[in-house]
Amino acid sequence: MADDPQPHKIPLIFFRTPAGSEPVREWLKELPEGERQTIGGDLLRAQWRWPVGMPLCRPLGSGLWEIRTDLPTKRTARALLCLYR
Repeated sequence: MADDPQPHKIPLIFFRTPAGSEPVREWLKELPEGERQTIGGDLLRAQWRWPVGMPLCRPLGSGLWEIRTDLPTKRTARALLCLYR
């Protein structure tokens, strides 16, 4: 049996403006609880199972990735993820 590597958690840090606000985190907090949980689950999946491909994550180039979440309200939430090495 092959050794399965332990999951490696990548840090997810919200964008912060020079004034200290975090617009994405603020947007998430304004969403209904069900939508927040759905988006949070997809962010956790990307964080713990990276690399994740389509349909959850799509590369945009230069280390920028889009995470797409299909919401129960028939909308799609998109979050951008930037990977630094």
